[in-house]
Amino acid sequence: MAQALTGLKIRALRTEKGLTQIELARRAGISASYLNLIECNKRPAAGALLDRIGQGLGVDRAALDGEAEQRLAETLEEIASDPAIDGRAKRPADAGAVVGRHPDWAELVVRLYRAYNDRHQAVLALADRLNRDPFLSESVHRMLTDITSVRSAAEILESGGALSTRDNARFLSIVGSASRNLSATAQSLVGFFESANIRVRSATPMEHVDAFIFESDNYFDRLETLAAGLRDHGAVARAMAPAAPAPADGATASLPAPETARFRAVREAVAPMAADAVDGLVGDHGALGTEEARDLATAALHSYTAAAVLMPYEAFLERAEDCRYDLDILSRAFGVSYEQAAHRAATLRRPGREGVRFGYMRSDPSGYVTKRLPLPELPMPRYGTGCPLWPVYGAFQSPGTTVRCFGELPSTDRFLFFARAVEKGSRAVGMPRRLLSVMLVCPGSQAHRVVYGDGIDRSTAMLPVGTVCRLCPREDCGHRQEAPLLA
Repeated sequence: MAQALTGLKIRALRTEKGLTQIELARRAGISASYLNLIECNKRPAAGALLDRIGQGLGVDRAALDGEAEQRLAETLEEIASDPAIDGRAKRPADAGAVVGRHPDWAELVVRLYRAYNDRHQAVLALADRLNRDPFLSESVHRMLTDITSVRSAAEILESGGALSTRDNARFLSIVGSASRNLSATAQSLVGFFESANIRVRSATPMEHVDAFIFESDNYFDRLETLAAGLRDHGAVARAMAPAAPAPADGATASLPAPETARFRAVREAVAPMAADAVDGLVGDHGALGTEEARDLATAALHSYTAAAVLMPYEAFLERAEDCRYDLDILSRAFGVSYEQAAHRAATLRRPGREGVRFGYMRSDPSGYVTKRLPLPELPMPRYGTGCPLWPVYGAFQSPGTTVRCFGELPSTDRFLFFARAVEKGSRAVGMPRRLLSVMLVCPGSQAHRVVYGDGIDRSTAMLPVGTVCRLCPREDCGHRQEAPLLA
């Protein structure tokens, strides 16, 4: 898809700048007919050729590589897979073509869907609140009781029967008391609905943070540089000291793991010193449209800085390459958790010093995605669960064990998947374990650099996987949960 988007983008930029194919071809040192084939997606444009075309258009090569547009196209495909949006079995117009020819309209569709999803989540949350909130249930019960009292007393008074002065006063008192109770309950309900307690947290701010991270390729050089200068700071150095293991007794069951406590201490120590840099990155960034989104992005960047302090870029990259990204070795070497080491491995994107390019996904046992970083050609779901064959789900069957496989998408793109279910926090007595599954994915072409690809025969163990069921054309898959949208 990226290549198709590159051709469309070259044509759009050439037209926007008023260049003919002949003129751009001359600047790029190719024939006009070959440029026409590139723009029609019949010939590839990469490497030095893409650089020359970019120079001819007066733009950087990154503006032509199509990755940002590919992510936009994948989002459109995911929107089309939402049953609430489109329940048809027929595939809509090609998302790549829409993005390539009408990028502004594609962005508008995504923004509209985010707004729709935001309102939809709010409605669902309010419905749950109305159906289950104990305050509402008790209030309705009190109102019904008071209404019954008023009605019964009023009927007796209205009947016209002979009532003593004492009985008449008693029934009038019942009506007055029940009416006052009704008024008080009604006022409480009004206050409840007008208070912040009824507000629901929307899903949209996290979408904005995702877009912000995607645009930055999950790498922030300014924070890496800052972290390198903070390690010798007194408060940070003290926070980095290895935490003593918590005693194994009931009194400390609620304490966090030593690695988690150490990470939190470092994050707290560096936050004041990183505040200006983080604010500069978040600022008025176009992807962060609300105050809540900026707050979430700020929190994410402070965690990024803490990780960069605990796992210095060059030292972590060198050790990762030496041990071939063995996350157990890396977590021991840097005194961090498996999850922290895995997330750090997905941030090694420094230009000229890149590590293996990993996608990252974290899910709870219900399938809810709590963190994600897609790869080109491998979108990861936010609005639903991914392919049930992905190890991120299978890892829950054997917590603490790394589950791995090679997978081939219907597009024939191949990836190495590996995941582990880890326990998050300590258990309180009588409560089940809180497990989260952490998965890394890399292109199959880079699997030889990763220890988790060893010992798997790709010729016999290549699983036919998809992304989400409604976007997967494998109709004979025994794990399918929904009919395919793509015919």
